[in-house]
Amino acid sequence: MNVLAINAMLAGPGLVAYLGEGSRFLVCGGAQPAEGGAVATLLAAAALALPAGAVESGRLSLVQADSAGDLALATGIATWGRIELANGTWVADFTMSGPSGSGQVKLVVQNPPEGDPEAKLYQGGTFFIGEVVIGG
Repeated sequence: MNVLAINAMLAGPGLVAYLGEGSRFLVCGGAQPAEGGAVATLLAAAALALPAGAVESGRLSLVQADSAGDLALATGIATWGRIELANGTWVADFTMSGPSGSGQVKLVVQNPPEGDPEAKLYQGGTFFIGEVVIGG
């Protein structure tokens, strides 16, 4: 994640408005590209609410548009993610991992099959944004 860019956006009231209608929170697998680089393995995409969340005390809290969740698009291990505008414009990238990993965003999979990696998503499973807080 480009911490300086996110912090600059968080300093003003405009980040939530900038995200706007149709912004998405993406969960990706494979190698993380350079900031804004092409997504090769998209595992899940959650449309963000309008507004996409709130900024309070320098922290951005994201909110998913559909409280029933979004479906995982593919099976795979989440290694990184992205926030993007509706038109695909890059906003921020970040690393992802299971709860015991070192990712900037932690992914919790409910009731995974025994022996599967912590951050593995399953195609057709429901994907929820429980809590994503950036900054602070």
